[in-house]
Amino acid sequence: MTSDRSLSRPRHLAAVIITLAVGACASTPSDGPRQYLDEKSAATVTVARDPLVFARERPELAVHARDYLTLVPIDVNRMGKHVLYFYCFVWSTIDKRGAPGSDEATLQFEIVADGRRIPLVPLKATPRELGLAEPPVSAPSGSARLLIAQTDRQTLAFLATAGAIHAAELRGGVSESYELWSGNPGSLLALR
Repeated sequence: MTSDRSLSRPRHLAAVIITLAVGACASTPSDGPRQYLDEKSAATVTVARDPLVFARERPELAVHARDYLTLVPIDVNRMGKHVLYFYCFVWSTIDKRGAPGSDEATLQFEIVADGRRIPLVPLKATPRELGLAEPPVSAPSGSARLLIAQTDRQTLAFLATAGAIHAAELRGGVSESYELWSGNPGSLLALR
């Protein structure tokens, strides 16, 4: 005599296997960039698949404390006009709001590749004015500060082939180096 419980096991097992298979397919990283239509701004946004993350050790603040700069190239296409941006987040493993010297108004970054300095000049326009009504990537932390700087294909090509690349934070005439923590500079051109 078979019970209803033993008959439901194969169906239950099949449902679990299908769910796991679908989940695995959905979580498999894409080899190419991610592209979406920002329905609020009518812009087509292409996001590079691999961000570059630069880190600066901060042992004077806490054990294993780091400051980060996450840099994601994006292409915003508004009615056939393509504009390239670095969509960046400045963030830390510790909350420094209210800490001495944390005036972010004077905060500036630049990318240094093979000795060439490429300033990340923050745009005055809002993300929505740039065609980014929806954020193209999520912030890595709740206290991350957004920095959007315009770039061009020649700069991306230069960075993609650079032998040495790091970021620098410029504050009050002092430059602090951020080393490449993760990402592949060669992927910066993977917007199309």
